[in-house]
Amino acid sequence: STLFPYTTLFRSTAREFATKTLRSWGLPDLVDDAAVIISELVTNAVRHGLPPYAAAAGDMPIKLTLVRQGSFVVFIVCDPSDDDPKMRSADDVCENGRGLHVIEALSRVWGWTPLPGTGKAVWAALSAS
Repeated sequence: STLFPYTTLFRSTAREFATKTLRSWGLPDLVDDAAVIISELVTNAVRHGLPPYAAAAGDMPIKLTLVRQGSFVVFIVCDPSDDDPKMRSADDVCENGRGLHVIEALSRVWGWTPLPGTGKAVWAALSAS
């Protein structure tokens, strides 16, 4: 796992971390879907999981963890918000609001878990076999 402070490069840094990790695990076929899933998870964490001042100050890191568990790889993004992720109904004219739909379409399963104290972990799993 690694911590990502909010910067303009946070999504690309997270994707690079995942790409290197998946390749080191011998799972290069998962890289494309993982990159999209991680971009959506991290973007949601910044947009909805950080207090408004944090993105400007860069003082609230987002934690990305990759776990290989049996035949699955799980991508976990933790943020300090206690608010549960909400899948919005996306219409044809909206430019955003489709992130969780994309995650649901690409992943085998996804969900979220409250963290002890404060915060949450939003996760998505891909089949590694």
